[in-house]
Amino acid sequence: HTLVRAGGTDRAPQPVETLLAALLGCTQATALYVGRHMTPRVLIKSMEFEVTAHRDNRGAVQLPIEDPPPTSPKLQLITGKVRVIPRGNNELSSAQLDTLKEQTEARCPVASMLIESGCEIDVEWVAGEDGVIG
Repeated sequence: HTLVRAGGTDRAPQPVETLLAALLGCTQATALYVGRHMTPRVLIKSMEFEVTAHRDNRGAVQLPIEDPPPTSPKLQLITGKVRVIPRGNNELSSAQLDTLKEQTEARCPVASMLIESGCEIDVEWVAGEDGVIG
């Protein structure tokens, strides 16, 4: 990713967007694993994600560069929604969805690193059919 003002085209994802993509990919892979090992099994057809990351940009871009930044550049909060679409005609109970969410969040290495850095993850999990998250 190179900014236009630095001679680039601004066509690639920014590093923080790549980090969020890693979180979503890891969350999905972990959820598939967790679901397969639940009793009864929760087989997932797909997952839809809509998340937003929040940070204080002063931590990364505050000038003059010689001065220490007034705050950390880390992500402070990730919010959003995950829709879990079960395979076949199966439906997820609220208890199954709660277990799937809790165990996925506890076992996802990328989520763990973000949480350990002090980032709060506040993402709602919902069961549903294919479609736009609303």
